[in-house]
Amino acid sequence: MTVFQVTLQPFGILNSLRGRFMIPCVVTTILRIGLFSPKNTFIYKTLDWFTVLLAAGTMMFSILYFVALETETHGKLRSVFDSRPWRNRDHVYLPASSESPASGEANLCPFSNKMARGTCPICCSCTSRDGYHHGDPKRIHDVIGIAMIEYDMARKAAEGREGPLIARVQLDTLVSYRGNYLFGTISPSCKGCFIKTWCWNVAYRMTWQSAILAFNCMLCTFIFYADITIFYADLKNMLLCISAFFSVSTLCMQFTILATAVVFIIEHPFMDDDSLPKWLMVRLHKKLVMKWIHYFALPSAKFGIPATRKYWSWLTKADAKQK
Repeated sequence: MTVFQVTLQPFGILNSLRGRFMIPCVVTTILRIGLFSPKNTFIYKTLDWFTVLLAAGTMMFSILYFVALETETHGKLRSVFDSRPWRNRDHVYLPASSESPASGEANLCPFSNKMARGTCPICCSCTSRDGYHHGDPKRIHDVIGIAMIEYDMARKAAEGREGPLIARVQLDTLVSYRGNYLFGTISPSCKGCFIKTWCWNVAYRMTWQSAILAFNCMLCTFIFYADITIFYADLKNMLLCISAFFSVSTLCMQFTILATAVVFIIEHPFMDDDSLPKWLMVRLHKKLVMKWIHYFALPSAKFGIPATRKYWSWLTKADAKQK
């Protein structure tokens, strides 16, 4: 699996970060240029230790990042999505959401205020076309790295309390709802379920994978310290570049997750603003802070922006033929 992560996950990071993918690429390119220096020079030694500190710092920050999101203070940023407050219809396997302002407004999409035309297969919310994530190309979604997401709801469906027919339909639907942890893709669902799944499941796990890869590559530089060449390339230099790339990618992905969640909470009236940390609420009034938050956030986190991401035509040809 590690081989696939090293070779394929950069494409998933590209798919997730899009234009922000240039940040880890630029850092890695600058590092690679500097590593052309002889190993006994000051420049090489400085870049060597910079990469070591970067990977170690990224791992420490990641640990604090994930621990903080499990605390009561910062965990609300994640738990506020659990009840799916955007639901405008009840669901058999989800608790009632009577507190949601969207409840009872099944004719309007909670993500665009347009006329609802379809139903989310996961939370049963009625949404418009702009409020629905129509899925990612099967050429990258239905490959290695795909896994089921809603285990708890599928377990409840398997119990069959609502009747065997309804339970079987729901179970098949939930089993088909999957995420790809290498390419960062998700099956079709409403915009709310897409943001929830991407932030706190798919991208959340991808950051762990990237942090571990960066740290492991950094440790390997101490193991393969001697001059070893693979295809005319120095192995240690390759490991340093891979470590730096995944370290910076991890930080960018973590910022993107937080920024996307913050923007989604701010932009949509049915989300609870109290879930945002107080120290962040104070800084949201500053234009520079909001500019950086919007830069890292997914565009679909904003109200009224379609959730479906655009891809190159050669990736979507297979999906178009099936339709």
